[in-house]
Amino acid sequence: VLPVTTRRELPLAAKGGALSVDRELLADSLLSDAAVTVSVLRTGAFDIPAMLMTLDRYPYGCAEQTTSRALPLLYVSELSKASGMPDDPLVQDRIKEAITRVLSYQSSAGSFGLWGPGSGDLWLDAYVTDFLTRARARGFSVPDEAFKLALERLRNYVSTAPDVSTDGGLALSYALYVLARNGMAPVGDVRYIADVKLNALATPTAKAEIGAALAMLGDRVRAEKAFDAALGALPEDAKFE
Repeated sequence: VLPVTTRRELPLAAKGGALSVDRELLADSLLSDAAVTVSVLRTGAFDIPAMLMTLDRYPYGCAEQTTSRALPLLYVSELSKASGMPDDPLVQDRIKEAITRVLSYQSSAGSFGLWGPGSGDLWLDAYVTDFLTRARARGFSVPDEAFKLALERLRNYVSTAPDVSTDGGLALSYALYVLARNGMAPVGDVRYIADVKLNALATPTAKAEIGAALAMLGDRVRAEKAFDAALGALPEDAKFE
């Protein structure tokens, strides 16, 4: 039987409000495995404890899945503290295992395959390299040679990438963002996209990645333009007031 998470949101009165937490909450559960977490917040929010437990139970292990599980774990200590959960001492081991696993999928050209060394998915290359970049920034060991190969793969792609009008620029914008995080983005290319091709980027995320790359490159004016374009491209029901 797969794990089931049930979330309930209950308002508390401003003064004298109370909430009873007892065995009745687990009446429909297998008590030996069931658990209850309680968060008291001013507004509705993400159920961080449930999300962390779901990540921990995620069973699959291709390059994309491994990265999707491990990347949020880089910030689990901050999330745990915010939600009142204790730190998990095994998190660091999980992150180290993820680094080892994704590097086992890296080819000699620096690219990453889903289940073994391969190439062809440039967005995946950017995603895994983003994870490795953030892991290094958090103090985890990533072999220099493997990391340099991954960055070189992105830099080579950027130099030969198709025009963003052809494919929406999803991989290109992400690659430029990751390169910018590592101080390797070609400034002229990023500025050209912001000045000429911004509207051709297919998603708000792609526009925001160009904005973030420009911000890291110190080009505040173009960065604000790209972020404004990203916000403007969001569906109406996703925009913040």
